[in-house]
Amino acid sequence: MAKKTKMWGEDHSKYIWLDGERIPWDQGTVHVTQGHIFAHAIFEGIRAYWNDDREKLFVFRFKEHLDRLYRSIKLMRMKTPYTLEDVWNGSLELCRVHGYREDVYIFPTVYFSPDVYLNKMAGPAHVYVHTFAYGSNLRRKDGARCSVSSWTRISDNTLPARIKCWANYRNSAIAWTDATLKGFDETIMLNNRGKVCEAPGACLMMIQDGVLITPPVTADILVSVTRDTILRIGRDVIGMPVVEREIDRTELYTADEVFLCGTGAEVTPVASIDNYDIGDGSIGPGTQQFREAYNGLIRGIDERFPEWRTDVPLQPA
Repeated sequence: MAKKTKMWGEDHSKYIWLDGERIPWDQGTVHVTQGHIFAHAIFEGIRAYWNDDREKLFVFRFKEHLDRLYRSIKLMRMKTPYTLEDVWNGSLELCRVHGYREDVYIFPTVYFSPDVYLNKMAGPAHVYVHTFAYGSNLRRKDGARCSVSSWTRISDNTLPARIKCWANYRNSAIAWTDATLKGFDETIMLNNRGKVCEAPGACLMMIQDGVLITPPVTADILVSVTRDTILRIGRDVIGMPVVEREIDRTELYTADEVFLCGTGAEVTPVASIDNYDIGDGSIGPGTQQFREAYNGLIRGIDERFPEWRTDVPLQPA
């Protein structure tokens, strides 16, 4: 498995892709007086997984992530000459030139030109892609301790959660920081209707009486690629019934199992919520099924859904 590294730090990659060109890491600069523009930036977190037996690196659900990126570009009224295909090819080039033979994060970001200001947030934007080694956490031995946050999730008519924008993550950061300072690992947010929404960086799945239940995409959640993957695994791989509906807070306390899912979270078991044990507090059998199925698909061990995996052309070792 790959090591965990920091997204930004001393152990950085050699190159980034910026506005159509691969450039050395230290040339990717913005003046400090223009730093505010990143509050309005949009991004995607994409994972690539190494299969040691096949000696292949697979980008998982690459197209779906880039499709969402370009939907965010539209909603943010950004204008860029760089196409989805440009970002696709630039990302694969970075993986190739770095010669990764481990799990990798691919991080495309789109930010407004500094001359775009608040009174008219529409216009030209820059695009960069950053990659770094980042290991999977699918083998964790315990579940996360969660709270239900007192902070309300942003609504579609305030800051649309379907846009993967850094500004939206301030809402997530307030809730998550509050939870960690109180000794929890994660927190679960409610929307302005008092219904279960999602965690700050992951969607929520509940298993009750053999049924997988999750809030609908209209519950002020990010329209998650991993969420879609998990629902497909439930229906087509495990054979578990799937229901998308609103969830009340107290349903969580008596659920058989709860887990979080996302590109970063992958499949994260939940051990307790507000100090109520979920099940017996251990990783449940259903959650374990989803973890194993997910791991098989992301690495090409399970060869079903080949359209979900993009093979990275690697340089000879």
